[in-house]
Amino acid sequence: MIVAIVPSAGKGERFGAETPKQFLKLKGIPILIHTLLKFEKNSLVDEIVVVAPSSYIDFTLNLIKDYGLKKINKVVEGGKTRQESVWKGINAFSENAEIFLIHDAVRPFFSESLINSLVNTLLPQIKKKTPEFQGVIPAVPVRDTLNLVENQVVKKNIPRENLYHIQTPQAIKADILKLCLQKACKENLFFPDESSLLLYYGYKVKVVKGSFFNLKITYPEDFQLAEKLIDCKIENLLEAV
Repeated sequence: MIVAIVPSAGKGERFGAETPKQFLKLKGIPILIHTLLKFEKNSLVDEIVVVAPSSYIDFTLNLIKDYGLKKINKVVEGGKTRQESVWKGINAFSENAEIFLIHDAVRPFFSESLINSLVNTLLPQIKKKTPEFQGVIPAVPVRDTLNLVENQVVKKNIPRENLYHIQTPQAIKADILKLCLQKACKENLFFPDESSLLLYYGYKVKVVKGSFFNLKITYPEDFQLAEKLIDCKIENLLEAV
């Protein structure tokens, strides 16, 4: 069983809006719904768990009902960190998941082909006694010059060869993700994403081709760009790249 976990409990403080950004309407539809619809329509995804702020659980449930989403298994209360929210989402699901797809709620421009690529790359590893890797993530190469800057002064250049921007969804073997999160919880360790978590505990993660369209809406200018992408019929472009 393939289960998507969508942590959407963040406050979006960097965005600067009163409403958490995942609930802001992007061309009339909440960003969260744009994201959930991708998993809803994908035939490989069996169920979805949404992790929401405690004060927005009823609101989220109403959105799910309004947009007719059928794959939502549960809406659970989020934690103080992304990692804690993912852990709560996983604990809300039954034991028969093979792969968890962890995806940022505010990344609405990912393609069905990306989901398929992640799942189909990881599935053959599930039954292997000695799998080559335990997770698969999308990534794009760093394009710009990188500098270390302190107090607005460039200190040194960082070569960009072999550097990548890591994206979501991240496909992780369910048992391995549970094990790693349990360890991190006991050791009071926090990681920015699942690939970092697995790497710390000695597991291997494979990279597949991501997309520069798969942006994370973090700042107001990202939202403005997202609106323009929809105007340009981004959905038609996503499957073409």
